[in-house]
Amino acid sequence: MTDITMIALSKLVPGQRNVRKTKPAMSIDELAASIAAHGLLQNLVVSEADKGRYSVEAGGRRLKALRKLAKAKTIPGNEPIPCRVVLLDDATEASLAENVQREPMHPADEIEAFAQLAEAGHGPEAIAGRFGVNGTHVARRLRLARVSPRLIEALKKDEIDLDQLGALAFTDDHALQDKAFFDTPEWQRTPEQLKARVTQAHVAETDKLARFVGVDAYVEAGGAVASDLFADEDETRFLADRELLVRLAEAKLGPLIAEVQVEGWAFVEVGIDGVAWSQFPERVRERRREFTAEEAAEQERLYAKLDETEDEAEIEKIEAAIDALAPAQWEDDEVALAGAIVTLSHSGDIKVERGLVRVEDVKALRALRRKRTTSAHGATDADDENTEVATAPKPAVPAKLLDELLAHKTLGLRVAIVDSPELALRLVAFSLAASFMGDASASCLAISVDHVDVGRSITRAESKAADEFAEIGSVWRSRLPANPEELWAYISSMDEPILLELIAVTIAAGIDLRRVGPMSGMESRQSLGQTLCDLAGLDMTKYWKPSVESYFEHVRKDAVVEALIEVNPKLDRAALEKAPKKEVLTRAKRTFKQSPWLPSPLRTLAAAAPLAIAAE
Repeated sequence: MTDITMIALSKLVPGQRNVRKTKPAMSIDELAASIAAHGLLQNLVVSEADKGRYSVEAGGRRLKALRKLAKAKTIPGNEPIPCRVVLLDDATEASLAENVQREPMHPADEIEAFAQLAEAGHGPEAIAGRFGVNGTHVARRLRLARVSPRLIEALKKDEIDLDQLGALAFTDDHALQDKAFFDTPEWQRTPEQLKARVTQAHVAETDKLARFVGVDAYVEAGGAVASDLFADEDETRFLADRELLVRLAEAKLGPLIAEVQVEGWAFVEVGIDGVAWSQFPERVRERRREFTAEEAAEQERLYAKLDETEDEAEIEKIEAAIDALAPAQWEDDEVALAGAIVTLSHSGDIKVERGLVRVEDVKALRALRRKRTTSAHGATDADDENTEVATAPKPAVPAKLLDELLAHKTLGLRVAIVDSPELALRLVAFSLAASFMGDASASCLAISVDHVDVGRSITRAESKAADEFAEIGSVWRSRLPANPEELWAYISSMDEPILLELIAVTIAAGIDLRRVGPMSGMESRQSLGQTLCDLAGLDMTKYWKPSVESYFEHVRKDAVVEALIEVNPKLDRAALEKAPKKEVLTRAKRTFKQSPWLPSPLRTLAAAAPLAIAAE
């Protein structure tokens, strides 16, 4: 190997034969800081040039960093630099050999090295200054150094990447980290899925519970707040003490619970996470008495007036007058059997679900309704009281034989129903509706849709669609009978358009367009989802608006620039690319204030029209 020669910095000039053309990740400033702190750890490769100078064939970036230090008076302009001199004909080959042989440091080694420096008493900023890297980069590496040793070993074997490790680093619980990663199938190890597993005991500040209580009130009560070091600066914070949040929420709901209890319900409970509908197979509702002749005439007059006006205030006034003709009222005897659940909507608003009947009270409610029905037809209650319950005789057909016969009948029905597609459609609707109402066991068809809570993935902006869908579900639940026999009769008599709407409502909660599930079918699922959005005429401009908070500060600057140019092609792209991201975000805030622009993941055919240039 050629000996190392010390050559003055002033005699070194950039060469033209360096094979490295692509800009590396480390900047010249970072490299200069590293050389200043630790010296030049690798010699330059040079060839003789004219006028006593030497052309740097390998080490051009190091030369730039050294000149930057000389200009800053950190080193002398004629500082001796270790160089290996090669023949001009061998310069390109030498440059290639140096770059090919150089192997980047493995992240696991960097993590352990930074950890050793920290243990020696060096803080993140001090380490960052010595190596010319960002302080956040060092802080993140030190955070990764605290994860489970088993995960560090997996990183060394390239069985886990830095994004996955960063998601698991949210918690300090090594057992939870290991369980979240190693006890999970490989296709369920995306950073988002891993983070969801280690934050299950936490509550995001965008969660309805946190919104209702308020982060400030939670912190004032002594609650801890955790931030994700690996997320954007404004990324959602997580509230670590769910029990405290629940206590604060229950205390805040106390006065309302007292008001609802006065209404006479058999029970009033708090359901922070929502209503477990399966526990309430029946529901009582307010009823209107029949109109008198005078009230009926007044109703017709108000309806006619309603058809003639388009003024929103007047419409609201007329509708209130119609409702006041015969106000809906609860039946006292039904209220005594039913209860109310005080819960929270998706946006954190208070919601009271009244008229819920527990499983153990259904029999009493049905007896009450039978008594009311027979009384209305003039029958005597004494007949019911004196009726003796006959002892059920021993079945003539043994249970096993009965199941075998019913299996034969099942197979026959499977063939027969193929010839009755309309009946099959109504059976599907009934089964989905029964599951929707909390009683999937009421149907002989094994079909149901699991509600997928995609709301956990929403942290940057509220979803208008979530509240709209919740309202749709509430309307249908109030419309559908809870009794299976009454539900089948109701569905059997439905017009087909209404029947199809019911099916749509009951399956909608099972749709999930997120990138979750087996990777093998990911592309097909994504393609189908886009097709469904296009066929349904979905226009996401109704439910999502572009803003700095919802999108732009979370993406790279070049993505923001592309969006600005798309909306207003007259903008100076070069000026935007040179401007700091903060300045670009300020422009984006003005430009997209009233813009219907959507990022590509949200675009559909309904929202594919050319965009108007937003006012500057």
